[in-house]
Amino acid sequence: MGISSRFSFVSEGSLLIEIGNILDYEVSDRVQSLSLALKKLDILDITVSYGSLLIDFDPLKYNLDEFLLDVKNIFDVVMSTFSKREEDTIIRDVFVKFGGQYGPDLKYVAGFHNISEEEVIREFTSKIYKVFMLGFTPGFAYMGILSDRIATPRLSTPRLSVEAGSVGIAGNQTGIYPTRSPGGWQIIGRTEQAMFSPENEDPFFLKPSDYARFIRVDS
Repeated sequence: MGISSRFSFVSEGSLLIEIGNILDYEVSDRVQSLSLALKKLDILDITVSYGSLLIDFDPLKYNLDEFLLDVKNIFDVVMSTFSKREEDTIIRDVFVKFGGQYGPDLKYVAGFHNISEEEVIREFTSKIYKVFMLGFTPGFAYMGILSDRIATPRLSTPRLSVEAGSVGIAGNQTGIYPTRSPGGWQIIGRTEQAMFSPENEDPFFLKPSDYARFIRVDS
């Protein structure tokens, strides 16, 4: 695919690289490959989004023109040599109780598409979903891409409190609330799997580029 890009300094210590503005597997894979390659530079942090990434660096360490040239050189190498290695794919199993008290919006999602609740569950669990990025709260993984058969708009009015472990749908994305928090996604189920464990050296169950496979368990 042809790759267009835009580089812009958004502050004296932050460089934004935009590759695409769509929810797309390959664009996301390229962003994540670039993120790994850029870590060879002496930078402070990298924040990955669907089709862009933000590099935070110490402006006292770099001439901006030279820094931009270094980044563009790495970008060119990554984009010209990019290939997805299926053997690197990590799939995490997530066991979910659907419907009822665990998924109060499952009935609405089914009605929205004029299919049964069982069909929603079957369609949802028939695919694996890529983690595009983390955000909103620590450990909240934005995943996709849901089929049009079950993609459903967010709630018109968000809930003030959503239980930890709730599995939601918003458009063609799915996500899991790591902690109890406000939220506007359609809740179809709940898992007991912890998404965020700050006491662990590696606190996140799901990370960008991982895939999640949802497995139904009896309520």
